[in-house]
Amino acid sequence: MDSIFRRVRLTPSQARTVADRRFADAEVLRNTRKNAHANGVFYLGGLVIECLLKAYLLEKYRWLQTHLAPLPSSPSQQDVWSLCYRSHDLDVILGHLPEIFGRLVVVDRRGSMRLVQMLKSICGQWTIFARYSPRTESMVGAERFLDNVKELKEWLKLPLPTS
Repeated sequence: MDSIFRRVRLTPSQARTVADRRFADAEVLRNTRKNAHANGVFYLGGLVIECLLKAYLLEKYRWLQTHLAPLPSSPSQQDVWSLCYRSHDLDVILGHLPEIFGRLVVVDRRGSMRLVQMLKSICGQWTIFARYSPRTESMVGAERFLDNVKELKEWLKLPLPTS
């Protein structure tokens, strides 16, 4: 029987679909307007960004997509494999994707680097460990966070240009 718990290797397109679904889940929690659900909004919003960044990793390093790929042979390949399949550190993942900054600079019509700063802020603050936090954040903060995720998602869901 197939299950949502089965480990699968996603394609970039599937990773973007998952990002859309987690965003929809975060919106449902946001719409409750209850602080008790704010942590879930933050957590799911960060997962959206994680899925989108990993879609870029999968595009940039196409060998990650093969089911029967040999174990990475070089230390740099091992690092990339680990980022894609083991890590949730958005800052480190983003560090392997400098081309994203170029895209955001071009689309930021104000020339203020606002989108780049927004992405850096989310990647610097979000952590998967939010799922274990005993604190309760406010829905006001969660709504701002999700608004930023939504704006970034529109640009990050676009595939890398082919060269």
